[in-house]
Amino acid sequence: MSDSMASTKKLVFPGDELGVEEEYFTGPGTYIDKKGKIRSQLLGKVLIDIVNRRIIVKHIKGKPRIPKQGDIVIGIVESVSNDLAFIDITSIENTNVKSTDFTGIIHVSQASKEYLETMYDALRVGDVVRARVLNNSNPYQLTIKDPNLGVIAAFCTKCGSFLKKQDDRLVCPVCGNVEKRKISILYMFR
Repeated sequence: MSDSMASTKKLVFPGDELGVEEEYFTGPGTYIDKKGKIRSQLLGKVLIDIVNRRIIVKHIKGKPRIPKQGDIVIGIVESVSNDLAFIDITSIENTNVKSTDFTGIIHVSQASKEYLETMYDALRVGDVVRARVLNNSNPYQLTIKDPNLGVIAAFCTKCGSFLKKQDDRLVCPVCGNVEKRKISILYMFR
């Protein structure tokens, strides 16, 4: 790849919008629709030629691994609100395929078998979670209700250190802060 090419990690599907013709020219693997939007012709990775202002889609050879219902995925919590958490799915368990192309959503009702008043009682931004996929389309609906699902690594919201599991809570070994999460029985730091 030349210095003028920028690559994104994003996986694109045929028809996905990549930009507009006022900003970029089309390159291999792209086309312009009737509204002037540049779209992908292929399943692939996006390359942007910064110097020539051109978008290219490089075809992925072989069949990519896409999450499906029942898969166990690992992801990082990107945002949390009172009733939802958005997860950046980084891998599908039992495969060696890594991806940051898929988004998961956990509703507060899928965070625990016990009643939670808010999603902040289960997850925080930056937590690493192990979850099960509930549907077959992106964004993927996820659950962390089972004992082996939930937070597998977390950081202190005060000082940023790894939190250690003590009984059913997480304690910061640096500042002593105690935090609550929906902890997986597979939590990494004890």
